[in-house]
Amino acid sequence: MFVQLSPQPGERLKINHCEFPDRLLYDVEQGTWVDLKEDVIRVGITSLLSWSFGVFSAVTFRNIGTALVRGQVVGTMEGSRHFDVFRSPISGNLSAVNEHLVDDPGLLNKDPYGEAWFAEIGVKDNGELGALGRLPQAERRIAELLKERHVHCFAAFPDFEIVDTGVECQAVLAKLNDLLGRSTPGTVVHVVSDDSSAEIEMQRWSDQTGNSVVEVQKEGRIFHYIVRKEPSRAEEV
Repeated sequence: MFVQLSPQPGERLKINHCEFPDRLLYDVEQGTWVDLKEDVIRVGITSLLSWSFGVFSAVTFRNIGTALVRGQVVGTMEGSRHFDVFRSPISGNLSAVNEHLVDDPGLLNKDPYGEAWFAEIGVKDNGELGALGRLPQAERRIAELLKERHVHCFAAFPDFEIVDTGVECQAVLAKLNDLLGRSTPGTVVHVVSDDSSAEIEMQRWSDQTGNSVVEVQKEGRIFHYIVRKEPSRAEEV
């Protein structure tokens, strides 16, 4: 019998800024994870899929009770960049699906290892779990796939993107201010700039507006900023 180690808070390995909890098993090529709970596995998508699909817009499932073999389709996922299927990592019976994803598919972007679990499957053959990968052994292949698919992960999933290269940061900030002026507090924006003054200008902008620079990543000459609109003082009162 496969023994599940008790999950510990913060047990997440970062590979190219993408998180992978080390208590889980992985079907690396499919971009899915497995968590064994007695005779049932809970499955979901990894950061690799969560960040490569764009904004998820639709999820469907097969019927509860469906008999599955390893690799068979459990459901479908549609995002702004891709449409794909979720394949079962082992053989068994489909015992539960996460209906919340039908009403709010965006959960797959925000919490792929928690609230956005995909389905639960009654285990038919524990021996099939041996074909799945465990960290850190699977780390190299995961890193290769992230690079091949040009996947960028950040501290928060953006609601919008502003990609402006070859222009001064002030022009980028004008667009950002216009966008956030029409947005609600909590809105997250991914800003991309290659202006060498961007680092100084973004910090100055944050100090002046009260909005947060959540994360900064540099890729060669390109700066990636994750910014979040914060409530104004009037809204906080």
